[in-house]
Amino acid sequence: MTRRFFAFLLAVTLVSGVPAAAQTQSPPGKPPAAATAEQPPDDPAYFYLVARNLEGAGRTEEAIVAFKRAIQLDPKNAELVAELAALYAREDKPVEALTHAEAALKLDPDSLEANQVLGGVYAEYSERKLPLRPGDDPSTYASRAIAAFEKALGDGSDLTLNYLLARLYLQAGAFAKAVPLLKKVVENQPGMVEASVLLSTAQESAGMPNDAVSTLEALLQQNPGSYRAQIRIAEIREQQQQWGAAADAYGKAQALNPRAPLSMRRAVALLSSGRANEARAVVEQALASGGPESKEPVMLYLLAESQRVLKDLDAAQSTAEKLLAANPNDVRGLHVMSLILQDKGDVKGAEKSLRDLIARDPLDANALNSLGYLYAERGERLDEAVTLLQRALKVEPGNPSYLDSLGWAYFQQGRLDLADGPLTEAAGKLQGNSVVQEHLGDLRFKQQRYAEATAAWERALRGDGQLSDRARIEKKLRDARTKK
Repeated sequence: MTRRFFAFLLAVTLVSGVPAAAQTQSPPGKPPAAATAEQPPDDPAYFYLVARNLEGAGRTEEAIVAFKRAIQLDPKNAELVAELAALYAREDKPVEALTHAEAALKLDPDSLEANQVLGGVYAEYSERKLPLRPGDDPSTYASRAIAAFEKALGDGSDLTLNYLLARLYLQAGAFAKAVPLLKKVVENQPGMVEASVLLSTAQESAGMPNDAVSTLEALLQQNPGSYRAQIRIAEIREQQQQWGAAADAYGKAQALNPRAPLSMRRAVALLSSGRANEARAVVEQALASGGPESKEPVMLYLLAESQRVLKDLDAAQSTAEKLLAANPNDVRGLHVMSLILQDKGDVKGAEKSLRDLIARDPLDANALNSLGYLYAERGERLDEAVTLLQRALKVEPGNPSYLDSLGWAYFQQGRLDLADGPLTEAAGKLQGNSVVQEHLGDLRFKQQRYAEATAAWERALRGDGQLSDRARIEKKLRDARTKK
């Protein structure tokens, strides 16, 4: 608990509304009654008060002498020793603070003051990764600080200690333990940005992402201009793959801080949520701005992909060519070019692009999947398609898009038993993906499981709309309903 620590402590003490120096004005422990002018100078309470007054006047060395005299007169008074430890900590003398805190704890292991000093010193030097004494291992300091603060917490009414202990829990990965401590701080100080952000981090890491978002939304009600809160909401929604919510949150964060480089992440979220038109507008604005993001190759990739999804294929190809001209080895450019060529019916060109990608990186799972699916969709080179897709799944086991491709390749081979597992798993993971649900419906129809085929095709029609021919699925549905 060095001078730097106490400066931080004073800043945080606003959560309790009581200045740190004012929290120890009464004599510690159970010394004799308060001193009077007639009291002899051998009363520990007298020297305690003298020490406090001397410290308040900036006469620290004299205060230390007075504290030592009080301890000499009452050597079993743990709180006097703890008070001297706290003085040493305030004076940036961590070794002396530690020594006297330990001495106080030998007298009273439950001393709140001594445990607070011990925890503060260890917490400070844990962050610095510096040994306090020769032979010390600073990696043990965090756990020692936690143990001390847990004892110092007492009834939990000290919000500063709640906050400090919660920070240590976060560093130690004990996220669930940090949540109730930070909740108490936030409930008492709802506008304290740092506490709310830390609480949201603890909640997300403890597996409560929706609670984390609720915490941040409450903070935004108190501080509508908090960029940190808004960006954290966006990041949490992104982690949850709630792409629409993530895109909206990134948009709000960008409005709060227009210079923040968020266009790329916002565009990715918009594309992933099926809002390609908005994604294109965001990218075009970023490219026109001339800012740092405009020089990133990924922005051209996102523009080409949004143009491709919007079926503006000539513009998409032109953008992809511009990307590849400036960055010939950019795999994103080759990927999007292969997709554009497929959409334009240039199968040979798409195949060449994908084979170039695989030659550059045999573990490029996206390229392996794209080429395998290209063959599966066309019903060509199906044995090679299966091999390519199995290779993709070795790189990314369980990827639902790759499982769908493999299942579809098996389906095209007529191997319905092998198609069942991957197509069922893919459809379970991607219930809003229209193409994947259509594939499952086709399988179920072939298996004469007509009710399940109908349900899958209905999901395909309600899904993301990435269908080349809705009328085709509607006809399949009519046929399946006659066979129920």
